[in-house]
Amino acid sequence: MAEYLTKVILDTSIYIPFINAGISHPVLELECKPLFYMSAVVIEELYAGAFDKISVKLLDRMYETFENLGRVIVPEASDWQKTGKVIAKFGQKYGFGKKFLSKTTNDVLIAFSARRIGAIVVTNNTKDFLRIKEFVDFEIYGEI
Repeated sequence: MAEYLTKVILDTSIYIPFINAGISHPVLELECKPLFYMSAVVIEELYAGAFDKISVKLLDRMYETFENLGRVIVPEASDWQKTGKVIAKFGQKYGFGKKFLSKTTNDVLIAFSARRIGAIVVTNNTKDFLRIKEFVDFEIYGEI
């Protein structure tokens, strides 16, 4: 099969095992050549969990690399609007508490951002993203 570039956004759940333990995700199993983008939501989540100077420096370098390549994807106002509507439906269907819905908000923003640029979301958090897929049409790759 011919190789082709596919836009990919890695979810936070892919970066954390790599940063903490050097465990990589089999994203290269995709039948394509990935072109990586960074979600502004993901970078925020990574910084929020960085508790030492080395981690912050690593994230600074990673962010600057994506920024310099023009590959940081920021949710637009319409992404936020649609996310609010999805979270309302999500909460009605699944009835989760505010803490879970807050985390889900970030994942929905990632899904809408990925859809807007035609990217696949690669995640280790497949269960939650499959639930989001009930409300948002986007591409996902992860273990089921």
